[in-house]
Amino acid sequence: MCGFAGIVHFDSDRPVDVDRLRRMRDVLSHRGPDGSGLFIDGAVGLSHRRLAIVDVSAAGEQPMTNEDGSVWIAFNGEIYNYKDVVEELRREGVALSGTSDTEALLAAYLRWGTTCLDRLNGMFTFVIHDGRDETLFAARDRFGEKPLYVVETEDTIHFTSELKALVATGVLEPALDRVALYQYFTYGYVVGPRTIFEGARRLGPGSALRVERGATREWTYWAPPAPSDLVSDPSEAASRTLALLRDSVRLRMVSDVPVGFFLSGGVDSSAVVALASEVASGPVETFSVGFDEPRYDERKHARTVAERFGTKHHEFVLGPRGIDVLEKLTWHLDEPFADSSALPTYFLSELTRRHVKVALSGDGGDEMFAGYDAYKGHVLSERVQRIPAPLMRAGLAGLWTFARRQGALGRLHKRLTDAMLPVETRFLSKQQVIFRKEFLEGVAALPFVEEGARLEEERFRGLLARYRSPLEAMASWQGSVSLVDDMLVKVDRMSMAHSLEVRAPFLDHRISELVWSMPFSVKVPGTRTKYVLKKALEGHFPKAFLWRPKMGFVVPLDFWFRDDLHAYAKGVLLDPRARVGRMFHADGLRRVLADAASGAGNGHALWALLMFETWCRVFGIEEEALEALGERVA
Repeated sequence: MCGFAGIVHFDSDRPVDVDRLRRMRDVLSHRGPDGSGLFIDGAVGLSHRRLAIVDVSAAGEQPMTNEDGSVWIAFNGEIYNYKDVVEELRREGVALSGTSDTEALLAAYLRWGTTCLDRLNGMFTFVIHDGRDETLFAARDRFGEKPLYVVETEDTIHFTSELKALVATGVLEPALDRVALYQYFTYGYVVGPRTIFEGARRLGPGSALRVERGATREWTYWAPPAPSDLVSDPSEAASRTLALLRDSVRLRMVSDVPVGFFLSGGVDSSAVVALASEVASGPVETFSVGFDEPRYDERKHARTVAERFGTKHHEFVLGPRGIDVLEKLTWHLDEPFADSSALPTYFLSELTRRHVKVALSGDGGDEMFAGYDAYKGHVLSERVQRIPAPLMRAGLAGLWTFARRQGALGRLHKRLTDAMLPVETRFLSKQQVIFRKEFLEGVAALPFVEEGARLEEERFRGLLARYRSPLEAMASWQGSVSLVDDMLVKVDRMSMAHSLEVRAPFLDHRISELVWSMPFSVKVPGTRTKYVLKKALEGHFPKAFLWRPKMGFVVPLDFWFRDDLHAYAKGVLLDPRARVGRMFHADGLRRVLADAASGAGNGHALWALLMFETWCRVFGIEEEALEALGERVA
C-alpha cells in the first residue's frame, strides 16, 4: 500500500520539473512513511512513497525497473494472488529475483503486456513507463479500491494517488465543477470520473489507459457480467458463496506484517472474522468503534462475535468532540465528502494502526449481496402499485389523519407514499440523502443545480433501461457508483491518514461474477435482503444474530447537532465570511439549522454544509472561485 505521482511530457526534449515531482510525492507521505523513490528520464518522471507490507526489504522499493532499466513501474496496492502469478511466470521460463508483488506485476506486464490485468486478483493502481516503445500504461483495480487521478493537457499528463498532490503543486487551478457540486449536495460525494475541480478526472474502476505519441486511449478491461439466472438454486448459491469468500479471506491474510480486523458487529465484518479464525495460526485481533447513544451502537454485537471466536478485541467510543478533527478529515478526503461515517472510520483506523499495519474489513458485503433497504422498498412498491389507486389514496388519507408525521404511523405513511412513486423518481430520490433537488432549487444562490439534475436523471434513466429489472439497476448503482465513490473513498482516505492498509474480502471479482449469475428471486426472496450470504453463514452464527434488523454504520448527528454542536454549526454557517453563504440563501441555511435544533432531523445536511465550508477553508477556495460558477454560465 503506497502512493505515487508522475509527470510525462509528450515532447521528449522537455525535461520534467524534478522539484515539482518531488513535492507531489511528498504530499503523499502519509500513504507511504517507510520509504520514497524517484525516477527521472528526461521527459518522464515517476515518484513513490512506500508502505512496506509484502517483502519489506529493499528489494521491494519503488519505482522499480527490469534488468536492463528499460521499463519502470510505480504501484499502489496489493496483488493478492501474486504467488500464483509468479508460479505461472516460472512455468513459462521467467525467473524472478525477489519476493514482492511489485516485481511479479512488472514481470507479468513484460511477459503478457496489458492483458496481464486479466490474471490479477487485488486492489491496485499502477503506472508503467515502457522505454522500449516510449509508452505509458496505467490501470485501476476492478472495484476502484485504490485511487488514480489524471490531469491531461495538450503536451503533458500528470497522475497521482490523491488530488491534493496536484492542487498543492499548482498543477490544478481551483475552478469548481458545477455538476460535481450538485452531486455533492445531493448524494454527499462526487461521482467519478468527475472531480470537484475542472480539468482533473479519476480513472474508472476496472479501467486502463495507454499513452503513445501524445495520444491517450482509455478502455474498460473488466465489468460485472450481464445478469443471468445460471445459479438459481439457493443452496448452491450459498455453498459457492462460502467457498469463494473463505478463499478470498485466505488470500487477503497474506502479509509480512501483523494483520487485524475491523469488527462492527454486522454480518459482513463478522463473516470475515469467522472465516479468518479458521485459517489463522492464533487468535486474531479485532477493532470496533461505537457511540454512547444506544440506538447507534453495535459494540455489544461486536463483543458477541469477538467472544465467539476468541479474538483479542479493542474498542473506541466516539462522542461529539470528535468533530475537532474536521480539518484533518477534509485534507485527507481531498474533495467535499459528506458521508459522516468517515469520522468514526478515521478514529477506528487510528486505533487499529497502533496494533497492526493491515486490517481486513467487511466493505462490499451490502453491495455484493443486496443488503440495503432500497431493495425492500422496491418489493413493497410493486405490491402497493397493484392496489387500485383510488383505494390507495383513500387509505393514505385515513392514515395521515392518525399519523401527522409522528412515530411508526408517520414512517409507514411515508413508506407507502414513496411506494406509489414511479420507479425512476423513487430510485433517484433515495440516493439524494443530503438535499432533494426541489430544496436545492429553492435555496441555491449560484447556478449549479439545473445542469447537475439533468445529467443525474439521465444517468438513472440509462441504468433502468440497461437492465432487466429495477432491482438490477439498483445493484449496478450500488456497485459502480456509491461503493466506488463513497464507501471506498472513505475507507482508503481514512485508513491512509494513519498509514494503515485495509483489505476487503468481499471485493473479489470471483464473488461479483457469481452474484451476478443469481436471479434476484434468490438474492432477495420476498423482502429478505442479503439472503444468500446469511444462508451461507448459518453454520457459523445463530440465526437470531444473522437475521436481526440491519443497523448500519450511522453517526448520531441528529443528537449532536440538537445539543452539543448546534451553537458551533450556527457560528460557522452564518458567519458573514462563510463560503456556504455564497452558495445558498441565508433563509435556507437557517431552515436547516432550525430543523436540527428542533429534533426534526437534517443532521446529515448540516454535516454536509460544515464539511463543504471546512473544505473551502482547507483547500483555499476563495469567493472568486464560487463567483466564477455564475460567470461561466453567463
